[in-house]
Amino acid sequence: MSEVIIGLLCLVNIALTLAVVRRQNEQSRLLTQAVSDRGEPAALEVLPGDQVGDFAATTTDGRAMSRTDLRGSTLVAFMAPGCPSCEYSLPEFVSRAAGAPRGRDQVLAVVLGTSLGAGPMRDMLTPVAHVLTEEQERGPLARAFGVAALPAFALLEGDTVVASYALPDRIPDTIPA
Repeated sequence: MSEVIIGLLCLVNIALTLAVVRRQNEQSRLLTQAVSDRGEPAALEVLPGDQVGDFAATTTDGRAMSRTDLRGSTLVAFMAPGCPSCEYSLPEFVSRAAGAPRGRDQVLAVVLGTSLGAGPMRDMLTPVAHVLTEEQERGPLARAFGVAALPAFALLEGDTVVASYALPDRIPDTIPA
């Protein structure tokens, strides 16, 4: 008699487990659909078609830069050490920047913050970009570009935003010089 009760309890347990798994799969599907329907947040508050704000800064190799120096097609990145998404996107951005038709003159990278990881991040970016640093995440450069989230990647034509995303692979190909 006890074997029959144990057998029935096992069958009930299996049925309940299958019901829970089915419910979790349905919730996972609904969550995935909700995230994909929502889209990704804008990386920059400066919208495509708008000009970036005025800024003046000096690159890590001593070159003065301002909004008036943005000419032609420019690939831009804002990243911070310690930001997992930034560090994940860094190799892809470096690869993308290395292929810019006009080289470093077509790429601007801004490293936000002063943590220990800022040095290695600057070192990876320097061969492929003009690198600017900013101690605060909402400093003058971030405000000029309207950085809303990190990382932020953009394509500019002159001083006008063409596209901005939180992933470097979403930025359209640069416009040849």
